[in-house]
Amino acid sequence: MSSAGDNTGISSTGDQARNVQLQARTSEQGSVFQAAGDLSVHHDSSGLRRPLPHAERVPVPPGLNGLPRRPAAAFVGRDAALTALRQALEDKPGAGVISQAVLGLGGVGKSELALQYAHRHRQDYELVWWIDADSPDRIRTGLAALAQALTCGIDSVAAEQATVEEAAGWAVSWLAAHPGWLVIFDNVEEVADVEPYLAGLAHGHVLITTRRDVGWQHLDIAPVRLELLSRPAAIALLAGLIGPPDSANAGALEDLAEQLGDLPLALTQAGAYIARTPRMTLTRYLDLLKNVPARVYATATPAGGDAERVVAKVLTLSHTRIQAINPLAIRVLNLLACYAPDNLPCSVLDTLPETDPIQAGEALALLASYSLITLTPSPADLQHGEPEDLVSVHRLIQAVTLHQLTPDQRDHNHQVAAELILDALPDDPDTIDDWPAYRALLPHALSVLPPGSPGLRRLAAYLGASGDYSTAVQLQQDLCTHAVATLGAEHPDTLTARHNLAVWMGEAGDAATARDQLAALLPIRESVQGAEHPGTLAVRHQLAYWTGRAGDAAAARDQFAALLPHPRASPGRRTRRDPEGPGQPHLLDGCGGGRDRRPRPVRRPAPHPRARARRRTSQHFDHPAQPRPLDGEGGGEGAGW
Repeated sequence: MSSAGDNTGISSTGDQARNVQLQARTSEQGSVFQAAGDLSVHHDSSGLRRPLPHAERVPVPPGLNGLPRRPAAAFVGRDAALTALRQALEDKPGAGVISQAVLGLGGVGKSELALQYAHRHRQDYELVWWIDADSPDRIRTGLAALAQALTCGIDSVAAEQATVEEAAGWAVSWLAAHPGWLVIFDNVEEVADVEPYLAGLAHGHVLITTRRDVGWQHLDIAPVRLELLSRPAAIALLAGLIGPPDSANAGALEDLAEQLGDLPLALTQAGAYIARTPRMTLTRYLDLLKNVPARVYATATPAGGDAERVVAKVLTLSHTRIQAINPLAIRVLNLLACYAPDNLPCSVLDTLPETDPIQAGEALALLASYSLITLTPSPADLQHGEPEDLVSVHRLIQAVTLHQLTPDQRDHNHQVAAELILDALPDDPDTIDDWPAYRALLPHALSVLPPGSPGLRRLAAYLGASGDYSTAVQLQQDLCTHAVATLGAEHPDTLTARHNLAVWMGEAGDAATARDQLAALLPIRESVQGAEHPGTLAVRHQLAYWTGRAGDAAAARDQFAALLPHPRASPGRRTRRDPEGPGQPHLLDGCGGGRDRRPRPVRRPAPHPRARARRRTSQHFDHPAQPRPLDGEGGGEGAGW
């Protein structure tokens, strides 16, 4: 916080052009503008949003259940693992959070074990919450969802207004203040992703599933290692899935269990295939499996090893049968392998070429019947804008599916998957009602959209508009790097990408860096586009704003004053994000029409003289949302927005 000080200026008000002297005094409460002693306007930036309630005063809502689904009915051979897990969580002495990790290769049943434990012991906890934890962003998202669930009915508006970081931090504070809870971090990739949260907790139980077997010891966690099923358990699992009469064929069941390496995922897929395929018997399945070409047996990627070879055997047979029933299902599975593994909205497939939503739904149902995917129907309390149904694919299935494709086939499927995501992304990232859709599509878009894609620019705008500035900075940095590499350092698109990166850095809390980046950008803008170009004026405007935010009010005043003679500059007004106070001024983008906004990443400037002219409709200026970055300079990519 800068020290208090006084600054003065002249403002003309009304049609009679009466001059009013303004005096600005900064203080810890905000900025007070004093006009000739008879008018004060107090802008308090701390009151823009409703604060979240005190975490220690918020109880657990009745009936809250954060588990993703019911546990599988066919679950055998894990009694010892469940007992070890219970003892590990219950018998550890001392204060602080009690943590335990479950290790194992993909498909061995780590997540199912955690789900079974949580379901069986749910009555022992005040709260049970499941978090998909394969990335730091998804961990924050899961914690933010916990905050929303806990505050529902108390102050859901404050929870919706909070950024992901704020809501996640609040959830950790709640966990630290309350005992008697269980939180599952599923599929953690790095110890460092969860370590900060464990350090801040003083009560409760944390259960972690992970493939990584390093780094847990220094957290005083002796992991429970989940091995392959014992042969008797593998046989029992197959028998339960297949049913009579084949379930009585002990020799064939043992042979099949051996062929599948006693891996629960592969056993489950094989059992489902035999049970649901007409005229398929256990003996016939074994004959087919033993005659799979050698190249299929060798299919593997370094991450999965033998487990992927096992799943590849099952997938090959399943593909043959599914191809005969519905070839579209194989097309769908190939596409699903390109996305993030969990919770893709099924509606993404609605625009798949040469098909319709009903046909896509039938293909998904067929894949689910063979246990190749998991479908999660929409909950009864589905919120407006959230996707209705979700589809998940095990990472092992994805890896094997992609590995069995030729390089050209993989490229084609990635391209189609990217086009489907672009079609699914809402047009306006500033519209709050569209944010649930953006949130659901974000991990999948990051998996398939190529660098510099218009969709990635839309995602960066959404992240900033919704308040996730740190993630917006990361994505915008990638966009800048790609623009420099493909367009050059002085291309207008590159300059706009740098501009937006500076603004997101400022919004993320680094006003000084935002100021410095804009100051370095300004002479380049002037050289490339001229001193009077809207893009240049936009840089000057943002530079003035972030100079003030960095603590130099006098310099900011002078910079804003220098902009006054320019017709593209206008005073601020109230915005949706700050409905009670005057918005900070925002430079118009020079495309006709006009509205003023608080500084945000600017729209792309008017086309460079060498670029094709481009016109934008006035409706963009009537919408009260913050401005979003434009796509390419004067090109045809605007239709993608």
